[in-house]
Amino acid sequence: MESFARALSVLAIPLGIINMFGGIVSGIWLAILGEWGLIGYGILALVVSGMGIGLAMMPGMIFAAPAALMLEKGNKFGGYFFGFLGSLYTIGVLVAWCVLVLLYYTKQANHDSIIPVLIWSYGIATGPITWLAQKDLQGGNEYAMVSTFFIQVAYLLTILGILFIGMSLLNVLILFGVIMAIGLVVQFSMAYLSEKSHSYY
Repeated sequence: MESFARALSVLAIPLGIINMFGGIVSGIWLAILGEWGLIGYGILALVVSGMGIGLAMMPGMIFAAPAALMLEKGNKFGGYFFGFLGSLYTIGVLVAWCVLVLLYYTKQANHDSIIPVLIWSYGIATGPITWLAQKDLQGGNEYAMVSTFFIQVAYLLTILGILFIGMSLLNVLILFGVIMAIGLVVQFSMAYLSEKSHSYY
């Protein structure tokens, strides 16, 4: 587990750089290329998508109540099962949003603009997700950033795949599915280990 944590910390470095400078650099690059429409649509998406994604994730809350109730009654299997369903729904919404953004922007790109367009789309797709995760974190959900981290990794790997080997929609979906499945395992492992450590006290 420690080696896995070290691997994640290594991945966090390029993600941090892209999160900090990717939007600025790609925005300037697109402006130089005269792609003002892509910039405008991106800014508009950033403004409205946070609320839209939040609304899309609300149906997943139907799993939260039975999960909490079962855990309170000591039914860990039932609690984790409903928690898993809720997490699975959330991941489905996040992946759907990212893939839709990716499809839209790749269709607008040409040979000269593909790199800045993909980097710009990364910010459009993951920015609202990060914002929502930070709100959840402030609300007491200590695992809120786990899904965000892995969705960023999946999107970044997809960008690299498109640039260097080309990827079909099916391959994109498979890549997102594999990465997010790993993220789900990590999230539940963290929750289990945390609960196990608390049980000692």
